[in-house]
Order: sequence, then C-alpha cells, then structure tokens
Amino acid sequence: MNIAIIGTGIAGMGCGHFLHKKYNLTFYEQNNYVGGHTNTAYVEGDKPVDTGFIVFNDITYPNLVRLFKKLHVEVYNTDMSFSVQHVPSNIEYCGSSLNLIFAQRKNIFNPKFIKFILEIGRFNKECTKILDNPVYEKYSMADFVREEGYSEDFLYKYLAPMSSALWSTPTDITIKFPAVALVRFFKNHGLLGLSTQYQWKTVRNGSWAYRDKLIAPFKDKIKTNARVKKVVRVGDKVKVYDEQGGETEFDKVIFACHADQALALLGDASHLEKSLLSPFGYQRNIATLHTDASLMPKIKKTWSAWNYRIENVNNELVAHTIYYMNKLQDISKKNDYFLSINQPNTVNPSKILKTIEYEHPIFTPEAYKAQGELHKLNENGHVYFCGSYFKYGFHEDAFTSAVNLCTKLTGRDAWEE
Repeated sequence: MNIAIIGTGIAGMGCGHFLHKKYNLTFYEQNNYVGGHTNTAYVEGDKPVDTGFIVFNDITYPNLVRLFKKLHVEVYNTDMSFSVQHVPSNIEYCGSSLNLIFAQRKNIFNPKFIKFILEIGRFNKECTKILDNPVYEKYSMADFVREEGYSEDFLYKYLAPMSSALWSTPTDITIKFPAVALVRFFKNHGLLGLSTQYQWKTVRNGSWAYRDKLIAPFKDKIKTNARVKKVVRVGDKVKVYDEQGGETEFDKVIFACHADQALALLGDASHLEKSLLSPFGYQRNIATLHTDASLMPKIKKTWSAWNYRIENVNNELVAHTIYYMNKLQDISKKNDYFLSINQPNTVNPSKILKTIEYEHPIFTPEAYKAQGELHKLNENGHVYFCGSYFKYGFHEDAFTSAVNLCTKLTGRDAWEE
C-alpha cells in the first residue's frame, strides 16, 4: 500500500516510525529541513540550541518518553523557572522562591505587590474547583478571573504572561482561552505552585539528535522543499499535486500538518472535514535566537528559563517571551544565548544569530468543541489527520495523535512491532 504523509513534524515523523515497515511511504515537507518544531540551531560552531521543541517531562509526555527510551535518546534534567519584567511599573520578580519573588526588596513594603503575590497562591489553591462545575464551561480565562475578584495585576502580570509563554500567543488572545481547559492543563502539567511542579528534561545534543534516530529507517522517503498544492480523492485512490507540477496517486494520504493547511489542500473537503478543521486558527510567531542581554531583567538573579517582558513600544503595551537558553540547555559557559518569541524589532540587529517562523494553534471555545469530534475524521476513508491541534498544541499531543492514528490504520496497537 502506498501512503503519502504531508508534513514532517513530530506527528509526521511519528507516523513514519510506526508505518515504514509495513507500507510504502512518501513524505512531503515544504521546508528545507525535516522536523517542524523539532529544530536545532548551532552556536560557537558545534553547540546545539533548540528553537522549537525544547522541554518535556516524564509525567505528561508518556508517549514521547516511551519513544525516547525505544530510540535510546539521551536526556538530562533542566530548569523551568519563570520571571516577569513589567517595564512601565519597574516590577521584576521570579517565582522560584520567596527570595526571588521579592528580588526587588522595595516590594516587601508594597501592599499592591503583596496582594498580587497572595492572589497567585489563592488561584493555585482554588482554581481547580471549576473543573467539576459546568457553570464555568463557557467562561474565558478573563471572565473567571474577574468574576472571582482577582485584580487586573494578577491577570496581566502573572496568569496571562504564563499562558502566553506556554502557547506562544499574545495576551489579548490567551485571556480569551476557555478557563476550564486552561486550568485542566495547569493542573495536569504541575503548574499550580512549587509543590506541584514536575522535573522537566531536555534532549542531550539538541532535538535533532532524536530526529535523526527517528527518521533514519525512512530518511530516503522524505522530500524537502516539496510543497503540496492540492489533494483530491479519485475513486478509491487519492491524488497529490505538488507545486513542482508533480501528480502522484496514493492509496491513502495522512495530513500531518496544521488543521488550516490540511483544509486548504483538500480540494474536495467533506462537510465533516470542514466543520471540524475550520475552527482551528493559528498564531504566526517569530523566534529570534540572539545574544542581546539588554532585554533581560535588570536583576540578574531573577533571570529564569522563561522570562516574560512587558514594555511600551510606540505608546502601545506589548509583551513577549524570552527563553534564557543557557538555563534550559547545556550550551555555553562563555556566552549567554536567548530565544525571543515575537517582537524581533526590539532585539539589537547586530546580536541576532537566526530567525525562524513557527505557527501555533489558537484554542477558542469553538476549537475545543471540535476537538471532541476530531477522531471522526479518521474513522474510515482514504484521508487521515493528526497533529498537535488534537489536544493542547504541544509535542506530546502531536505525537500521541500519530500513535492513535497508526493504531487505527493498522488495526493493532501502534507500539507492537
């Protein structure tokens, strides 16, 4: 059986891993590299630094952990600290300890700041009550916070920044995220206080180290710089038309790309496919790898793995995340390296090493509703779908969707050899 797989992110590579022994596969990748968000850059010659997928843990990434063990991928513990720098009010804090929360000693005597910190503790303790209460099903994050009497400082200097950093999405979008889904994610990922945190890990020698092991058996089946133009079902076959003018017939096609991309490529999308794929929008994000330390908090001891900077740019309040890559990965003892998400114009151009464009799914109430029925797309037929949009938008979610799809396609547990 001939199968085309469109996209070589972790979903596409995962499908390749489970299917290459049984089927004749052809991969279409629009980029000039394989991996999607599995994307490693190199600094100081040969030192790897990841720019997309960076961290995971043993608890909420079970399938990815299983894959890494199967492939003998070397991993090590990393840091997942978080800081906020609110430039207009000159507030800086890091949530790792009481000492770093009050890194600016003036805040010990600041009633507004103390109230804000107490609100974080209150939220961590009380927010899970909404998980069992259907009343909150239609609430956005902002709706819930305001109804429960939390301050705007709590929303815009803690909850929105943390959510925006997690999903690489602007605060004006994240505050509209469904509250129940957001709290469930925080709970499941150990993000409700220091006592609930998991040990996070990263891949030794960068994520391309696992990519290379994963694709080794089917590397020759992958076409890069191969953008698909359209996909059309013809009888019991499926035709793939690429932008180079190629036309190839397959028995089945797997869309391992973004939901909106899949829908745009389907020349004969069914009503079900349109209704379940169209609710998913995507946020375009620019990741800038650089050495500009001027954007980091002034108090260096608050420098964290994830740093959220809020500032005025052209009389508009803007925010972006800066990953301190030296804390996240074992890169360099000599130089500091940072990865800024969006606002590339604020980085000193002479200190930019690389710029990469990514897209992340935007989770609206309509998208979450569609998620509950996405499995219907893979019940029968000759066209199949997988990707991170099947759940929270993370690496584990994309790979798990591939595991589930391959189990469905082969009629047995995908992990069985």
